Amino acid sequence: MEEYGKLLDACPNQEWRTIIALARIGGLRCPSELQRLRWQDVDWKQNRFLVHSPKTERYAKHSKRLVPLFPELRMELERLRMESNSECMEYIIHGLQGTAWSLHLPFQAIAVKSGIGTIVRPFDNMQMSRSNEVERMFGSKKASLWIGHSERVMIKHYLKLKDEEYASAAEEATC
Repeated sequence: MEEYGKLLDACPNQEWRTIIALARIGGLRCPSELQRLRWQDVDWKQNRFLVHSPKTERYAKHSKRLVPLFPELRMELERLRMESNSECMEYIIHGLQGTAWSLHLPFQAIAVKSGIGTIVRPFDNMQMSRSNEVERMFGSKKASLWIGHSERVMIKHYLKLKDEEYASAAEEATC
């Protein structure tokens, strides 16, 4: 999460802070899920938002999912809503509507400015990191539902062990 904070600090505006929060904290696929996200999809009272997923819509009951408004994400969305006069705008990420949604180069500029440097497949990596965090905090069922992939896909492609987990197992192992 230290890198997440550095990325936010290096963002040129609140819209980019929100893009990074939605990718890293919300676990959204970028740009496809980000592109469809509307202010009406955010349920402030119930603390969750609706994500429309073009990647999984071909599977029964997987065209959309509800994701919690995690505190770090809610804060960035509220800031954007206050700054952008959202009542007049349909989409949350308004500045990229009608463009090619090329996020890679602007993101890399933010990563370099932050001191992190170039990140390979940054949006995939942010989703994978969040998937691992959610799985550890809330379990695999919720991680699968909130991040938007099956448990089988999560195990095969997303779940990674931390160095600390190997060290802890080595210390606790008894024969």
